[in-house]
Amino acid sequence: MLREDGNLGAPSRWPHTEKYPNPLNRAVTGIDILKHSFDAGRLLSERLIQSHFQIPSWATKLTGFSGTQYSHEYTVIDPTKQEMSLITRNLNASSFLRVDEKLTYRPLEEDPTKTVLKQDVSVTITLPAFADYCEKTFLSVYESNAEKGRKGVEWVIDHLKKEYDDISSKVTSEVQGISGKMRSAFGAKPQ
Repeated sequence: MLREDGNLGAPSRWPHTEKYPNPLNRAVTGIDILKHSFDAGRLLSERLIQSHFQIPSWATKLTGFSGTQYSHEYTVIDPTKQEMSLITRNLNASSFLRVDEKLTYRPLEEDPTKTVLKQDVSVTITLPAFADYCEKTFLSVYESNAEKGRKGVEWVIDHLKKEYDDISSKVTSEVQGISGKMRSAFGAKPQ
């Protein structure tokens, strides 16, 4: 469960659009937005994500995989349902490792001010001699990165809330200043 107020806010500021980079997960090294569109009130987004992972040299020799990973992410944000789904699949290294991940964010039924994250992953490894070892190693790394991802979203939410509070304070201060100047200009006493 994530700490959040449950309000998705403006589309350009939804947490998934600002999740990376963040100080908790530095593996993501690049993001390209391939497409943004609206369909029946939902925001649809496709992104290409570049990540880099440290892998043992023997794994590079065996597979040719350098540790730079490209993934395709498809996101559906439905403000009416207050739901966001992200589906991600790796694009390279898929000849020996296929990862399909689905994240779904929705309000907690008992307390809509909180958000529940459901995370599903399917991993297929086709290296017969090393499948068991690779699967255990990958899932361990994946579990660690998943936790970093959850904390990263919380970091983004906290960052956006702070930014909102800062802007709100500045606007309030400016409005009060203008109001005072207008009252002075028209001879009214400040309140």
